[in-house]
Amino acid sequence: MNIFSSLGIAIKALFSHKMRTFLASLGILIGIASVIVMVAIGKGSQMEVMDVIAGMGENLITINAGEMKRRGGRLRLTGNVNTLTVRDANGIMDEISEVERVAPFEEKRMSAKFGNNAAETTIAGSTVDFPFIRDYYLKSGEFFSERDVKTANRVAIIGMTAVKNLFGEEDPLGQVIRVHFIPFKIIGVFEPKGVDTNGLDQDDLVLIPLSTYMRRIVNQTFISRIFVKASSRQNISKASVKIRELLRENHKLVDDRNDDFTLVTQLEIEDMKKETTEMFTKLIVGVAGISLLVGGIGILAVMLISVKERTREIGIRRAVGATRRDIVHQFLYESLIIGFLGGGLGIILGVGLTLGLNQWGHWTLILDLHSIWIASWACVGIGVLFGVFPAIKASKLDPMEALTTE
Repeated sequence: MNIFSSLGIAIKALFSHKMRTFLASLGILIGIASVIVMVAIGKGSQMEVMDVIAGMGENLITINAGEMKRRGGRLRLTGNVNTLTVRDANGIMDEISEVERVAPFEEKRMSAKFGNNAAETTIAGSTVDFPFIRDYYLKSGEFFSERDVKTANRVAIIGMTAVKNLFGEEDPLGQVIRVHFIPFKIIGVFEPKGVDTNGLDQDDLVLIPLSTYMRRIVNQTFISRIFVKASSRQNISKASVKIRELLRENHKLVDDRNDDFTLVTQLEIEDMKKETTEMFTKLIVGVAGISLLVGGIGILAVMLISVKERTREIGIRRAVGATRRDIVHQFLYESLIIGFLGGGLGIILGVGLTLGLNQWGHWTLILDLHSIWIASWACVGIGVLFGVFPAIKASKLDPMEALTTE
């Protein structure tokens, strides 16, 4: 008996029990669809995270005073270190050729007032290079100048969250806010930037010249952070090595003394976030894969029931010349067809959900062709794996005993 004959018998047997066939393939359908959608969610999440990291600044290196440790999913400064200074920032710019721009930075959560309105926001001080390093763009107005920094002028650029909290719908340009009873004129408004990799709102910001901040707001000489833009992505690692050597020399850290600063590069953040999202994707795909296992067990159960119900049919086929291989082929084909049916419908459902959610939902999903390819092979594997035992069991039935079975 040829392959097509066994395949035809298998198809006829399955379609004579349409509901049972569909229910047997349902677990595979759900599992395959879940894998495709979950991988798409994982890929989409990874792309969003990479976009956020890229939005924080191109070729960015961040130098933090003290040691940064991850707590509650965020990088936090431990200890009170005051060895990082504006002089360090100037030294990095002057002595390291792989560096394009440098911006010393200091910030603190404070209350800002406009008229009768008051709101807590981040008051930060930096230099004219800050927006170029951190990719902040102006929605309206202008940025403060080098002269404003040198003369410690009381001017400010404000983010959209701070605008909403202090001004509501009113135009902030030209208005005066007060921080620690000190008036600052709003000369610019930043375009919305969203949250950073730690989930902090980058638009809840009032930026003033660093000299003004240091003299009039906090009255200190040290800073907590320096933002550095490397000249290219390839130079990030080289620049970070040279920065570390320079800062250790400036801070007189000899021998095996620990750094009193922490360097975090854009590449390190990307690797860390990518590893996290990939681990999350693997976890949810593993959970979805359980559906495939359940679906496979469903196929096994249905095929064993089918063998029991069709004992007499198997006996007749053996009596008219079918070999044990023919019987194995028949039931293996039935199992494969169930797997392909569930898998095919699952792929259609998974792709449809992915495209639909991406088009009409507030989701970012990326369809991964590799996951569809794996899903297709999973259908074959499950069909074979869970169909072999029933097929072999059917082939081992004694023809004489099978014919006498009621």
